[in-house]
Formats: sequence, C-alpha cells, structure tokens
Amino acid sequence: MKKINLLLIIVCFIIPYVGYSQNDISVSHYVYNEMSFNPAAIGTSGDIKATLIGRQQWIGFAGAPSTQFINGSTYIDKLFGGIGLSLIHDKVGYERTLNFKAMYSYLIELQPGLGLNLGLGVGFINTSIDGTKLKVDDETDPYAFQNKQSSIKPDFNFGAELNSNDGYAVGIASSHLDRGVNRSSLTKSPRHYYLYGKYKFDINDEFFLVPYVLLKSTLYTTQLDINTLVCYNKMLWGGLSYRTSSSIVFLLAYQINKEVKVGYSYDYTIGKIRTYGGGSHEIMISTSFGGINKSRETPKTPRLFE
Repeated sequence: MKKINLLLIIVCFIIPYVGYSQNDISVSHYVYNEMSFNPAAIGTSGDIKATLIGRQQWIGFAGAPSTQFINGSTYIDKLFGGIGLSLIHDKVGYERTLNFKAMYSYLIELQPGLGLNLGLGVGFINTSIDGTKLKVDDETDPYAFQNKQSSIKPDFNFGAELNSNDGYAVGIASSHLDRGVNRSSLTKSPRHYYLYGKYKFDINDEFFLVPYVLLKSTLYTTQLDINTLVCYNKMLWGGLSYRTSSSIVFLLAYQINKEVKVGYSYDYTIGKIRTYGGGSHEIMISTSFGGINKSRETPKTPRLFE
C-alpha cells in the first residue's frame, strides 16, 4: 500500500500490520481488577462484586483506543469456588472487538492463611473491521481493506494466584490459549502471558503501602508495569505507576460507602506517541454487596484491598 490516510496509520501504529492482531486491553486500574486478565482472581469473597471501567486513550488522537469493561463475580459454596462474567468492548480506529468470558476459580487452602486459586475462562471474541471507511490511493492494491470483515472465535484463559494472610499475592495467567503468535492475525488475538506480584506493608493503624509489579508479554512484545499505592484508613487510595516505554500513571480511588468505590486515573503519555496525542483518562466504579453465601465472612484465600 503506497499511501494511506491518517486513521489507517493509527491502526498500523497500534498493531503490527502483518501477521498479528490487536493486543489485549491495557487498563490502569488492574490493581483492583485482576480478573480482567486472570480468571483465578475471582470468587474469593461470598459478596457479589462488580466493576465498571471506561477508558479513553490518547486524547486528541483521532481513532485512538476506547475501552469499556464490566465484570461481576462471587463465591458459591456448592461449587467449591468462584464464578464470574466479564464483557469487554474495545474500539481502535475502524476496528471493534467484543470479548465475553464466563470464569470459574477453584480455591485450595494449602494451610491456614495461605491459599491457591486456579481459574479457567471460556468465551468468545468478536472482531470486526470496517474497511469501507478507509481511503487508499491505489484501490487495486490487494492488501487494501475495502470491505467489512467480521469473525467470531472461541477464547480460553487460564490462571493461578497464590494469596497469603501475611500480605503478599503472586499470580500467573495466559489468555487466548489456543493461539500462538504464528497463528494470530488481525481477527485472531495472539496468546498473552501475565505475571504479577504485590505486597502489603502496614505503616501504622491508618496507612498501608502496596508495591505492585505486572509483566505482560506476547513473546514478540513485552511491557512492565511498576506500581505503588498508598491507602489511608481503607477509604482513600493514591498511587503512581510507570508503564515501560508508554506512560506514567496517576491513580486515585475513594470508598464512598461500604458498597461503592470510585476511581480515576490519568496516563501521562511518554515516547513518540506524545507527539500525536495527549494522555489517557480512565474511570472506575466498583461495588460489593451481600451475595449468595451471606454467612461467609472471609474467603479461604484473603485478598488485598478487601
């Protein structure tokens, strides 16, 4: 393709054009929402939990990514684990992706205060590209998108998470298990790998500090998030995160009442993309209320921030 319009440049900038598809979504509130990439991170409480996230990336950049994410989960005694549902809508230029997953997490108590969660996610990915809105100089180019393309593919995720009463948690997960890089395309997301760890330091009765490290990779590209959160009185959170070669993130969250928490983050973009657009904004609303197992006060594997 000799020349293409600005919007196609955007799409090509965000995803490698030949052989690879769009990467998984990247949200800044993953600290509160690990089930977005790890099905093992659900159902550790008898409460029904739900989270809604809206993200607008690279303000001022035409066709920049826009993401909406909603999930819910709870623990069910009769199933010996947690169940959850998630729905992700992502739009980049003229490409749209809808990802739906049902998840199950089995909780194993290794010893008092130490538990292992094993999770599986099953669902589908619907990807569509509207090539009719793209303008090209050479319409005879066989690689030019000039029609609408859409596909629905099954999707499988797996993960594990180790939690301790001592304040640490370690997790590993993989999404799109059936597709390696060589089998990926514009409509088939490649396999992603996640590795993360966090530790809770109690400063005093009112403050605690949580450093968090998240590694994300598709083998052909890797990104590291280094995050630190400070919490005051289990009511107000503030944090700073660095995403390699991408952005510096400022996070705030406030516990309105026992059931509702709200959060906001701003990504200050660094690197070459800063020339074309501004930062990214993200809003989170998280709820937690009495669920199916109302007599269950604590999970087998306690989680941070709960």
